[in-house]
Amino acid sequence: MSESKELTVPQRAAVALESARHEQELIALAKKYSDITEIRNPAGREQTHGAMMELANRRIAITKAGKEARDDATKFSKAVIEEEKRLVALIEPEEGRLRTLRDEWDAEREREKAAKAAAEKARVDAIRQRITDMQAIPSLLVGKSAETIAAAIDSLEVVQITLESHQEFAGEAEIVKAVVIAKLGEMLACQQAHEVEQTRIAAERAQLERERAEAAERERIAAAARAEEERKAREARQAEEARLRAEREAHEAELRRQREVEEAKLAEQRAEIARQQAAIDAERQRQADEAARVEREKQAAIAAEAARVAEEERRKREAEEAAARAEAERIRAEQDAAIAEQQRRERVEFEKHGPGDDQILVTVATQFDVDADVALGWLAKFNVAALINKLEKAA
Repeated sequence: MSESKELTVPQRAAVALESARHEQELIALAKKYSDITEIRNPAGREQTHGAMMELANRRIAITKAGKEARDDATKFSKAVIEEEKRLVALIEPEEGRLRTLRDEWDAEREREKAAKAAAEKARVDAIRQRITDMQAIPSLLVGKSAETIAAAIDSLEVVQITLESHQEFAGEAEIVKAVVIAKLGEMLACQQAHEVEQTRIAAERAQLERERAEAAERERIAAAARAEEERKAREARQAEEARLRAEREAHEAELRRQREVEEAKLAEQRAEIARQQAAIDAERQRQADEAARVEREKQAAIAAEAARVAEEERRKREAEEAAARAEAERIRAEQDAAIAEQQRRERVEFEKHGPGDDQILVTVATQFDVDADVALGWLAKFNVAALINKLEKAA
């Protein structure tokens, strides 16, 4: 295979911008002013500005060339798209027609396949349903009579399992048929034994019912006899009860008469007792009133005597208290006079001799709120002669 000589997209971009011609120039231009590192004066500023403008002009030229190349590429891209649409339109209708034919054919094949599958499923389901129905026969015959089960066995035995009727499920159907017939045989044997047992039980029940009926008849006869005996006994009991009731009523009537007589006597006795008690109560009340009067007079005399004695005692007590107060006042007056005399003598003695040294020291310290040592220092400096002289001059 020969190598393609077409340019790649990056190569085409380099050609459009003439990169091969400008690249070295741009590299050299980028290094041309590397010695300008700072501006120190207006001339330096102008130099820097000129260098910057040279670089800017080259950048603008490159950008302009790139924009022109992009515009041309955009126009080319749009033209390619339009041409693409025109060429596609030439064959697209035919492609659609052929696709429709193909899809319709495929859909028809799918429908045929689905129909075959449905028919096959229906066939298989029908055969399996017959097999299932055959399997369900034993459960449907549970509790049925032996005659019904035997008839089902006969009906099942005449069923023919062939390749035409059951096709690929013929073997399975034969097995199911044999299993079901065997199961029905077991059910038939069990049901027959059950029916024999039920017949026996029914016979026993009939015998039991007969025996119960006979026993009931015997019980009825015995009950009738008991009822007759009870009737006779009841009549005899009622007659005896009537006789006893008559005797009891007569006895109760006699007792009531006797009780009434006794109650009349008791009433008379209670009335007499009440009269006597009233007389006794009246006498007792009179005696009580007399005793109360005597007691009141006695208490009045006692109270009068007590009042007289109390008055005498009060007067005596007041006289004694007055004498005691007078004596106490006399004694207190004597004591006050003695105390006053003692105080006078002490004052004279104090004025004569004056206070002691300790008293003077304590008085000075207390008066001026200083320590005793300070007060003692003051007293040591005290000049009695000078003070006397001063007082005499002042006088």
